[in-house]
Amino acid sequence: MYRYLDFETIGSCNRTCPTCLRNSYPDRDAVASWFGKNYLEEELIYDAVEQALAMGFRGGVCLSHYNEPMMDERLPRIAHAVRSYDKLNTVHLNTNGDFITEELAAQLDGALNFMIITLYMDEPIRSERAEWIRSLFKHTVLRIKVNTGHDTTHFSPSSDLNTLIEERRGNRCDQPNNRVIINHRRQYLLCCDDLIGNFDLGTFPEVGIEEYWNGKRREIANTLSENGGRSWHPHCEICPR
Repeated sequence: MYRYLDFETIGSCNRTCPTCLRNSYPDRDAVASWFGKNYLEEELIYDAVEQALAMGFRGGVCLSHYNEPMMDERLPRIAHAVRSYDKLNTVHLNTNGDFITEELAAQLDGALNFMIITLYMDEPIRSERAEWIRSLFKHTVLRIKVNTGHDTTHFSPSSDLNTLIEERRGNRCDQPNNRVIINHRRQYLLCCDDLIGNFDLGTFPEVGIEEYWNGKRREIANTLSENGGRSWHPHCEICPR
């Protein structure tokens, strides 16, 4: 069983970090919808959670992917609604923290079990903002990261990119077994390095959660779990993770 069920509730992000896959991806037409306020339908999120729970899923729900979730004005309502499914282990998200206000913090505190916050401003502003954010949350656990980079991923401008690709080319990969990811276009994504739906895994709800998990994805996961399995697909073959 997968550990996480991830939703990209909105495509937008306010930052244009060159090391982020959404900004380094060479096919700009393919990523165009991430640069506008395009939403995943709210009712589909709850439908997917209920389907996962019916399968026996008891893991965590993440309310972000390659986006800034706090640009979605529906976020507090969605977080509270998902948190109300008491069989879930956790509800969390990743954010750059730029949109946190006292009002938004009050709405999210306790609805999220934890937040991973990466602050992308320079010192001393970064430390001051981290301290201020911590003062706003009493129930949600905060994991504030103080670095300003991203993990090296596809098409990254990192000087280590080609070295990492060569080092990992023959490695096994178990990422497709960790989570179910649905982006704002309703596409199933194979892993955290799949931005645009490179593997033609279908869309939700046309393909249900159980059908997705036990269908084509399983065949791909089995292939990737073998030595040299990354060579089966061009996107996996150039993965630096």
